[in-house]
Amino acid sequence: MQNDSLFFLNSILFGIGLAVDAFMVALANGLHFPKMRIAKTVGIAAVFSIFQMAAPMIGWAIAHAAFVRFAWIEICFAWLAVAVLAALGVKMLAEARKSDGSQDNIRVGICALIAQCAATSVDALTVGFTIEEYKWTAALACSAIIASVTFTVYIAGFAVGRKFGMRFERVASIIGGLVFLAIAAEILVTTYI
Repeated sequence: MQNDSLFFLNSILFGIGLAVDAFMVALANGLHFPKMRIAKTVGIAAVFSIFQMAAPMIGWAIAHAAFVRFAWIEICFAWLAVAVLAALGVKMLAEARKSDGSQDNIRVGICALIAQCAATSVDALTVGFTIEEYKWTAALACSAIIASVTFTVYIAGFAVGRKFGMRFERVASIIGGLVFLAIAAEILVTTYI
């Protein structure tokens, strides 16, 4: 495993990149539900965090099981992780370019909440593939950091959405896209150089 400071930095960067979708949802929720109780906002942020913590662990478990049996899969997964992260980064940058600040009607019922959490956690599953070389304790720590970042970002996004609306949607997409591209580059550099 990497040294502690690099591990912590990578985990925070993963968290920031993965939390962008949650930030967008929080912006929209803050815009549409400005009078939502603090307890409900915190509860929703916690649910997002749980999903963002579980998804990388599931990805890690799948990748770890596969790599133990088939060593050559590790190379394939490294390239797959780079491709997926780069594609996510490019997609977010493209969405920022064409974003007009409009949002579909947002709902926060339990079914809609689960759908939002699942949709924003798909990216986190691929992070589990990129941290396959971690021991389970390190993978769990990384996932917990991602969850903490998501919680903080959701609360901040909701507050911004309630106060300013969707003005920061484009900036958030650009930051998230650049973070994913930076992580993809870092994986390439540390894996093959």
